[in-house]
Amino acid sequence: MQRRYIFAGLVLALLVGVFFSLRAEQRALIDFEQVEPIPGYKMEMRETPLRVAMISVLNHARTEGYQSQMVRSLGRLLGRPVLLLHRRSYAEINQLLAKGDADVAFLSSGAYMVYGKKEDVRLLAMPERGGTNYYFSYVIVPRASSVTSLTELRGRRFVYVDPMSYSGYLELRAHLRKMGEDPERFFRSSYFTYSHDDSLCAVADSLVDGGVIASLTYDYYQEYAPAMLEQVRIVQVLPGSGMGPVVARRDLREADAVQEILLHLDRDPEAKEAMEQLLIDRFVPPQPELYPRFSPEEGI
Repeated sequence: MQRRYIFAGLVLALLVGVFFSLRAEQRALIDFEQVEPIPGYKMEMRETPLRVAMISVLNHARTEGYQSQMVRSLGRLLGRPVLLLHRRSYAEINQLLAKGDADVAFLSSGAYMVYGKKEDVRLLAMPERGGTNYYFSYVIVPRASSVTSLTELRGRRFVYVDPMSYSGYLELRAHLRKMGEDPERFFRSSYFTYSHDDSLCAVADSLVDGGVIASLTYDYYQEYAPAMLEQVRIVQVLPGSGMGPVVARRDLREADAVQEILLHLDRDPEAKEAMEQLLIDRFVPPQPELYPRFSPEEGI
């Protein structure tokens, strides 16, 4: 019996030895010269987005989503990602352009008129609504006010929109000077809201005796929130100017392509839906003569 166990052990040891011998031989036959190349990793740089700066005379909270939708459509048709830049004041948008931090900008007419380096930017397009590319400045008062004209606002509390807003500041200041009035002394007090919408609300709530806003803002409320207009009255209409233009950096490589897309943007269903909410029927070729050079000092 003991011999049987010894014999079995020897056989098992022999089999194990043969197994490891074959494995060693197999390893010895591996040819390390025959290797398959490892697929390399391609580092794909994400394309730099088109930086689009925008400030609107319309209610920001209600229209921000539509602004984004319109700009996304522009990027999709251009085949390039876009980055939408919002700022509170017109001066901040102009600074983005001046510093090269924005490629395209939807400006207010006043912000373009006072832009110091027009040779550095290129007019691409301007909005059109109802067959016109022009808008006006409305001087408004609370509905219950006894004031019926601009002259009756002398010595009253007044609200402006922005120091670079043509319809909400510059035009009225220039108009007062033409009347022989000193804009600094005409009103008892005044301040900026940095929003046509907020100026309208301040007048509607009788926080001030009067204010000046763009006719586009008035039109927007007439269409989407007419109850607000029941609290104000228009006492003066000033001539206004061309609607705020779209401009690009002069050295923007895709400027021609962006312009072409803008001029046909109303044909894109997604863009058209957004444009309707922004009171834009279509974009048309710009008319520089509608944006005369206007220095802030002329209104101040």
